Amino acid sequence: MSGETTVVANINAIYEKRKLAVYALCKYYASIVIKDFRTVQENNYYWTNRSHFAKDTMFTKAFSDSDAIGFFMAHTMEYGPYLELANDGRHAAIKPTLEKFLPQFEKELKKIYGK
Repeated sequence: MSGETTVVANINAIYEKRKLAVYALCKYYASIVIKDFRTVQENNYYWTNRSHFAKDTMFTKAFSDSDAIGFFMAHTMEYGPYLELANDGRHAAIKPTLEKFLPQFEKELKKIYGK
């Protein structure tokens, strides 16, 4: 390989490794976020658990596609948006749960990119 080809190959390899590292970080945070949510919500922190079904079916998922890498948290219940948005978000769980982990997630993300 020529010098230029080697440099391009090295840059591509670094890019792919970082992409995989970010995806792994998202999978990790998706798992700890949902565990934390369920632990906190067990004590009716965000709303009063009646059947525990809303708490138990909340989920997170990491994703990686051609445009983005990340993770999300969502309700499976039809009334999930009500829990998140009604009463000026008084019973919102997704935003405060994710915000709780955001500073550490950003710190670890910066490590991957050497910043």
